[in-house]
Amino acid sequence: MASFSYIPRFHHPAFHDHIDLVTADGSGGFNIRFDTIESDLKALTPLINDMGTAIDALNARVPPLPPTATQSFTPTLQPLGTGTPWILQSSGNAVAPTTGGPSGVLILNLPDRVRMTSIRIRGKGTPPPGQNAAFFLIRTSVADGTTQTVVQFDTGTVPFGTAQALPNTAISVVDLANFRYSFTANSGATPANSTDPVTLFSAQITYNNP
Repeated sequence: MASFSYIPRFHHPAFHDHIDLVTADGSGGFNIRFDTIESDLKALTPLINDMGTAIDALNARVPPLPPTATQSFTPTLQPLGTGTPWILQSSGNAVAPTTGGPSGVLILNLPDRVRMTSIRIRGKGTPPPGQNAAFFLIRTSVADGTTQTVVQFDTGTVPFGTAQALPNTAISVVDLANFRYSFTANSGATPANSTDPVTLFSAQITYNNP
């Protein structure tokens, strides 16, 4: 850590009316007093330069935000109402059970004021015939609880690992003062004889920093 110190040389002894004579020369004269003040000011110059260099070095340690970033969320989905829950594994993966179509919600902790551009579901598995795993990105008003769907899609049209673009509108800008955000995942039940159950690894949201 940089260390700075400064000890001024000039100390003004007070004049006394009708006692002290004001002179230009000599040990108490104005010339030596102003010379000492000037010397003190000159001594400040390298100190200020050193402080500026140290501040620049501190600023350089803070990297700028990348223009685009991706945040990954573990699918620790909470069951919705009395619906069938996803089976959560120790790895954090969520697996569709054989006992019924699971439905769950995940609360998202997103940075404020970023513009979300896409969402990608990482996973695998084959849903039951005629059914697809469906996903919803939702924002909810913190004032009155009303909800808006930012985007919804399913594996029938957007396979696992494929990015789903989000609307290029104000609804995709994270506004934590007025909304909270959540992700919902539904799927059909895993057939009893299936060796390839629907399994969710992560939900990834890509966004542009402000």
